[in-house]
Amino acid sequence: MASALVIAGAVAVVVVVGLAILNIWRNSDTTSGGESYQLALEAWLDGDPDEAQRLLTAVVHDDPGAVDPYLQLGNLLRQRGDAARAAVLHRGLTVRTDLTRDKKIAVGLALAADLVSLSRWDEASEVLDGLVRHASGHAAYWRARFAQWYGLKNLPEAARALKAAQRRVPTARRSEFEDAYASFQLDRALLHARAGETGPARDRLRDVRKIAGARSRAALVRAVLATAADGASDDPAGALTVVSDELFDYPHELAVFLPQLQDLLLRSGQFARTVSILERACQSEQAPPELWISLALLYEKLDQRDMALRLLESKAGSEGLTPDVAAPYLRLLARDANGTDLAQIWGLLKMPTASRHWTCSGCGHIESQIRWFCPVCRSFDSFGNRYAAPGEA
Repeated sequence: MASALVIAGAVAVVVVVGLAILNIWRNSDTTSGGESYQLALEAWLDGDPDEAQRLLTAVVHDDPGAVDPYLQLGNLLRQRGDAARAAVLHRGLTVRTDLTRDKKIAVGLALAADLVSLSRWDEASEVLDGLVRHASGHAAYWRARFAQWYGLKNLPEAARALKAAQRRVPTARRSEFEDAYASFQLDRALLHARAGETGPARDRLRDVRKIAGARSRAALVRAVLATAADGASDDPAGALTVVSDELFDYPHELAVFLPQLQDLLLRSGQFARTVSILERACQSEQAPPELWISLALLYEKLDQRDMALRLLESKAGSEGLTPDVAAPYLRLLARDANGTDLAQIWGLLKMPTASRHWTCSGCGHIESQIRWFCPVCRSFDSFGNRYAAPGEA
């Protein structure tokens, strides 16, 4: 799952950059720099940033009065990790007196993006304050405003920026900010729940109660909250109630929550209750294969191998039931086959290990538990991982 998300994230970045460059091309004064400027945009679109930078540098050298080539050279430099040079170029454009209103907005937004990349939050705030009257209909304005508030560690204002964007950006972009708002608030709720901070967690859940797409993750947060509350007395009643009432409808979220629930049930001496929970969850057509393997492992612990085999036989032909997913159960079978040719060959193989980590597809940041917002690259819904079956390293 993680690798698929990384690939999907990379493809998305290419598509976004491509569309951005095409938009630049359509809306720019391509007479600035003439053919060389067009060739630079083509090189950028074709994935050759070195050639694009060389051509853009030549254009601005030959025509210092050009606006678009300066603007796009700065954008390219920022994309390539040189936001400091980009900021110098874009700040130089802000003092030009010959810019149209649209160009002033484009330059201001580019400078704000540079300053965000440099973590110069107060300067970014000043630039954005100057743009609010004319640029608040642009998605780029609200992305920068969110990043600026988040950089200043003002999470309520960061959330308000995402919510305000839903009213101001073009209709086609509003769902993007609604999803981002839900992910950000749910991530905050999840962190509060893990810390046992019931009040703040419930406040954040109320923020997203009208967003249909937030329901499954909100159920997971409520389950974590119930577990934290039950932890003091090792009484899993609250967590089991949430699982029964809500999480059965969302098998993927149940898979994420299962290790935490099993730990609680084990401490309370009610570990066997996990079997009935998984049996019911595995009846769903949306249940991930990892849940099947978890149930098979539980059957093994209860000396019910025939039940485990019947379960997996019933899933025969399912695309998700791969050797990678089934590795935890296959290891167990191989240990029982000690001394056989299969066991000897198995011992020579490097089998996949179920990871306990979640990795951001945007920047590679690792978290030990699922999150819906990356605190490093500020991307939403970028964490992915194959569910780790209970009892595996």
